[in-house]
Amino acid sequence: MEYRVNNLIYAAGKDLHNTIRTIFEMTKPVNADALREAADLAITRYPYFSVKLVRRGEEYVMIHNDAPLPITSCGKAIPLGGSESAGHLLALTYAQNRISVDSSHFITDGNGIFPFIKTLLYCYLHILHPDEEFDTAGINLPGSDIPSDEADDYPFPDEPIETTPLGMRYCPIEVFKLGDQPEGYTSRDKWTSFRIKVKQKDMMKFASSVDGSPATFIASVMYRAISDIHPECELPIVCGMQHQYRKALGKPRSHLCHVNIVPIPYTSRMKNRDIELLNTMARGTIIVRADDDNDVLSVNEHIENEKKIKELTLTEKHEYMKRFLLNGIGRNTFEVSYTGRVPFSGLDRYISDFIPILDMRLSGGISIEIFTAGENFCINIMQRNDDRRYTDRFAAILAENGIECISEPPEHFEINDFILPE
Repeated sequence: MEYRVNNLIYAAGKDLHNTIRTIFEMTKPVNADALREAADLAITRYPYFSVKLVRRGEEYVMIHNDAPLPITSCGKAIPLGGSESAGHLLALTYAQNRISVDSSHFITDGNGIFPFIKTLLYCYLHILHPDEEFDTAGINLPGSDIPSDEADDYPFPDEPIETTPLGMRYCPIEVFKLGDQPEGYTSRDKWTSFRIKVKQKDMMKFASSVDGSPATFIASVMYRAISDIHPECELPIVCGMQHQYRKALGKPRSHLCHVNIVPIPYTSRMKNRDIELLNTMARGTIIVRADDDNDVLSVNEHIENEKKIKELTLTEKHEYMKRFLLNGIGRNTFEVSYTGRVPFSGLDRYISDFIPILDMRLSGGISIEIFTAGENFCINIMQRNDDRRYTDRFAAILAENGIECISEPPEHFEINDFILPE
């Protein structure tokens, strides 16, 4: 079986891995044998993830990978696509109570990988608790049918779609960069996750009362924290709001990566505005710039890129797509992604925590993942160093607005390298 690659993969290189790690903390220590058996079962339902990347002339294709999914202990992040992963672009690792699923953001995104994760966790828990009845609604069981729109390796039309966008996704040419956040991968041993938890009812009540959403509220709070720490800043502080365009594409179940970035520029005029106004402004920006017609622009960009790189050499493909990615997704001060409620589908009682981790290379130095799990609204602030100033000021602004939060101990994290075929 052969699969067409998402053209984003041509942006990959030694200085751009773009891998993601999804960590699940279980209520009991991980059973390695059960995890091995569960992985072998789960992957049969997702053959498009059991692949390896190969070079064919001046392009890449993905072919079926017969090797078992790699599973390592001690939480080690092995290079994806290399010998340690047997060529796989998906890998599992475990340590104590944690199971981590590592994947390439070039082949999928959170919405694409989560169905596999739910199947994996279901199989794992069913093996450990064979007599227990689990609610399998929303879980793809091994052996179940695979819809064509889920498995399609190129779900895009041949030609661009006509569209009348409500507002363009303008981003300033020059944006404020956090000079205290080391560039690229130079400080990977210092990459740190700061996690904050708020009662969900308190966050949702406040976000709705100030004419915003949780994502735009968190963006506005981080903007205020950055502007307070850097009062000398005159350039726009830009939040890159992650947004997925499956609906505009008409393929809601597609397993591929369909993430675009909606820029929210906070200019120097916004410095002394209150959170309510900042939140309203950010929410309005999202409404104008992330409607379906605007999302069609991302669909059309993909189509145009596909046509453009078709005639390029492999080296030229890499240069073109890397420039496209860095000029678009990479031009921000910080980024925010809102997962929503983590859909554990009745497996919740065996899962105590969920921690999404991103490659920080494409962010301005700070990435924020927000989601709800159980009764908590969870905020994971990731940085390219272990400086607490941004998180501490962020938490202080929440407190100033009457939102109590609990800060968990900071934790260093690692992400996988991504190895291209020769």
